[in-house]
Amino acid sequence: MERSVLLLYMSPFGKNPNIHTQTNEAAVLELKKYKEGPDCILALCSELVRTSPTVHLPDGKTCTTVEYFRDVFLPSAGIPAERLVVIPVPDSMDDKAQFRAISLLLGKIEAEDTLSIDLSGGMRDTAMLLVTAARCMRDLRSVETRRVIYSELLSDGTSRIHDSSQLYSLFDLITAMDEFFSTGTAQKLKGYLWSEGESDPARHTLLARINQFSDDLALCRVQALNEDLSQIAQALQAPPKESKNLTSLFFHLLNDRFRTEFEGLLASPKNNLPALVSWCAEHRMYQQALTLLCEQMPAYVCRHLFVQPTETGWAYLAAQNLNKGKAWVYPLFHFHFCRLTLMQKEYPYTTDLRLTYSKDDADGNMLFGVANSKEMHAYMDTVLASGQLVIDPEVRWQIEDAALFYQRVMQYRNQINHASDTAFGLQSDRILPLDTAHIEQTLQDVADYLQEIRPMKPDVPEGVKALPVTKTIPAGAAPNL
Repeated sequence: MERSVLLLYMSPFGKNPNIHTQTNEAAVLELKKYKEGPDCILALCSELVRTSPTVHLPDGKTCTTVEYFRDVFLPSAGIPAERLVVIPVPDSMDDKAQFRAISLLLGKIEAEDTLSIDLSGGMRDTAMLLVTAARCMRDLRSVETRRVIYSELLSDGTSRIHDSSQLYSLFDLITAMDEFFSTGTAQKLKGYLWSEGESDPARHTLLARINQFSDDLALCRVQALNEDLSQIAQALQAPPKESKNLTSLFFHLLNDRFRTEFEGLLASPKNNLPALVSWCAEHRMYQQALTLLCEQMPAYVCRHLFVQPTETGWAYLAAQNLNKGKAWVYPLFHFHFCRLTLMQKEYPYTTDLRLTYSKDDADGNMLFGVANSKEMHAYMDTVLASGQLVIDPEVRWQIEDAALFYQRVMQYRNQINHASDTAFGLQSDRILPLDTAHIEQTLQDVADYLQEIRPMKPDVPEGVKALPVTKTIPAGAAPNL
């Protein structure tokens, strides 16, 4: 059954003879006006309020603050005395005492409870203790906190209630910001805006654009990302309304952080592969980063370094039905650079990287290992000497590095796709270690490499006609090169 539970630290009864009330009373009476209750009062009670008879009653008797609160105040407010649950704490709490207090509090809060917090009493760290307990229970048992209040005891003996619920709700904003900076999604930020009644269309539009980018990235919709980033750039230019509350103020500051977060991605939306890969790696979106590299790295490299097939190489690519309709850069990297395969039928491998030799092995997956730099250099010697490939010789080592990096990208992508298979249970020094640290390091190395070649432009050798990187292979046809 759902209960309305009030958390408080019990203040000692005042020593001023003109004041005949106790600070927590006003908070209880305030909550009694609403459905918040309370059905149960969980009170942290120091030794002072439990043992010192400091309260002088009208009949001349004295009692402790706890006794007064339970036996006098609660009945006068129409609240049964048994609803008070005393949690004993020392007068001054060290870390050990705070741990014990939190443990006792959490043990008495049930899954269907709703909480209110009275911050009127206790030391400065007590408020943090109560808020921490409430926040933990929200995440652990889905217990919601509806009201956070405190009472100010005035000199005339009356109390003024202050509602700090909006301040408490800023924890939701902090959680939402944490989610964005760790995962790249702004779903919780958008939900927070709606819950706070924020209506500024500029802020809602920006978060919608960020969420679309995050969704497309999560689903590996590579072709949609540039348009998403363009939309984010436009949304960041729209001025938000002037800040009139804390939520607006923090979102105004958050806009500046969004600009910083997306700065690298927006700097050159049509040539931002290094920044996208780094962004994915930082947000632990490894599969997305590998997919981006698998699909975009060949064209990116060929836009900055000159490498392309000769007529002989093109004729071989065009003769393969599986290449039909693909841009030539993809099969060049995906099949030939990745596997050290020559563009000819006889003796196709300069180094045999195959880990399996039949479709009956490894659950039907043909698996390939990674080469070392010496093997890649030998492959490039052969493919150039046999007239299958033409390159700018000044950037040969960068081309070889690109091919080696692409091998690692493809193997990691295949390993993740088949992580539950027996496919990569093979023992070989050509298999990369499958753990997040090595994957993240590989992605960062590739991103650094791509950033390094980004200022470069392909230098076409004399007498050679450059192929557009987008040119597709119509099976069986050879262009004039």
